[in-house]
Amino acid sequence: MLEGDTPLVDAARHARLADVAGLLSGDADVNEPKTDGSGATALCIAAQEGHMEVVAALLAAGAIVHAAEGARPALQFAAAHGHLEVVAALLAAGARVNEAGDEGATPLLVAAYQGHTKVVSALLAAGAEVGPIAQDPGNHAAAGWVTKTTPLHLAANQGHVEVVVALLAAGAHVDVAQLNEATPLFVASQKGHVEILAALLTAGARVDGTKRSDRATPLLAASENGHAGVVSALLAAGAEVDPISHQGPEGNEASETPLFAACLEGHAEVVSALVNAGASIDWTSPNDQLTPLMVAAEQGEVEVLTVLLEAGAAVNHTDIDGDTAMSLSCGWNRLTCVQILSSYGATRTFPTPHGEFTVEKIATDNGHEALAAFLVESRRWSTPLHHLRIIGAARAREQLRGGADLHAAAAAGGPTPRSLAQALRAAGDAAPGSAVSLVLAAAEPWGPRTHSLFPAAARTFAAELLLIGHQLSRQPRFAGEEISLVDVWTQLVMPSAVVR
Repeated sequence: MLEGDTPLVDAARHARLADVAGLLSGDADVNEPKTDGSGATALCIAAQEGHMEVVAALLAAGAIVHAAEGARPALQFAAAHGHLEVVAALLAAGARVNEAGDEGATPLLVAAYQGHTKVVSALLAAGAEVGPIAQDPGNHAAAGWVTKTTPLHLAANQGHVEVVVALLAAGAHVDVAQLNEATPLFVASQKGHVEILAALLTAGARVDGTKRSDRATPLLAASENGHAGVVSALLAAGAEVDPISHQGPEGNEASETPLFAACLEGHAEVVSALVNAGASIDWTSPNDQLTPLMVAAEQGEVEVLTVLLEAGAAVNHTDIDGDTAMSLSCGWNRLTCVQILSSYGATRTFPTPHGEFTVEKIATDNGHEALAAFLVESRRWSTPLHHLRIIGAARAREQLRGGADLHAAAAAGGPTPRSLAQALRAAGDAAPGSAVSLVLAAAEPWGPRTHSLFPAAARTFAAELLLIGHQLSRQPRFAGEEISLVDVWTQLVMPSAVVR
């Protein structure tokens, strides 16, 4: 027997119907509560366990369906555990559908929280109110529900799509806010429930919600939690892409946009969606003047950093202390971030309140040996193509087609992309399809194999020359001629005429 159980409660808990009948025919009080102070009766426990026959026997013996003061009604026990038949029996016996328990939770609230759709529908059909504010249902503080809430909020939070739909159909207010000012849409966005988000938007929920006093919106909640599907849905529905939230004490708030929050947490897919939607990639935080790029660099978020740089983020922006994305990366020993930033032209010397510093000094002073070695090696690399082992084949191809100079050098006699590629080939580091192999191919004379690596103007000129060659090929051949004029044209004339 569990602690606090009376003999009748114990019999009801374990569905011993004969014992229940025997105790009731004796002197057992059908409404005697447990001795633990909870106020739960045998009917409550039978309803909780879903023992329908026991419930019927207790009701027939005069069990009271309403809760004593400070206790929970039997209907709430049944609703919380999804026992539809018991719920129907209790309602038929006169249970009040909106009776709240000791914590202020109604049967509908707990059923919505647990996702018992059929019970929710039965309670709604019996007249359950969809909008009352109540305390956290049951002892669920561990789940994060420490403020007051509504059935729709709970269902949205827990991801119970069918319950949300049922509540909306019954007239639940789609934009009602909790005491923390969060709407159901905000809650669904925060948890990443795309289907619920769609249902709420279809029901007319405002895409930016009722902005909280800190100005947080559903988009910001989804962005900082990495819910890319929700972010895309909110943007498609017209969500404001750059709302600025404020957190912390008045006068010393920390501010952020959805993009800033996503960068801070390293959610590259979300960052990409926000950037494509027109988010301000160089927005700066008011207190310290950090940009999303600087946050990504400091955190070592390589994918995020790459997305921002490809979108044109300001690589050399300085914060309130004079730091840049490059200096922050060096300070935190983010080698890959430093390499990528270098390939985008990040400056290596910057002023601070304490004088001018170089990133090499930062790396050396902090004992970052691998980082310092790279910085020394790449001192005279002045273009993206100098960073052959860093930028990758796709970016190298883009640079070559854009007209990048294969002979660029920071100073006379300095390394060029071509000389670096040749040295890497000599060292056996020129795999087919790599950036190194593409630079080596682009350095060759024009030909059908190298055509795609030439700049646009050169490719256009080559196409024009090919047309001329085909015109010449229509002329009669000379006696004994074995090589067509087109072959002569493309193999001998055009490689000399088409230059980068």
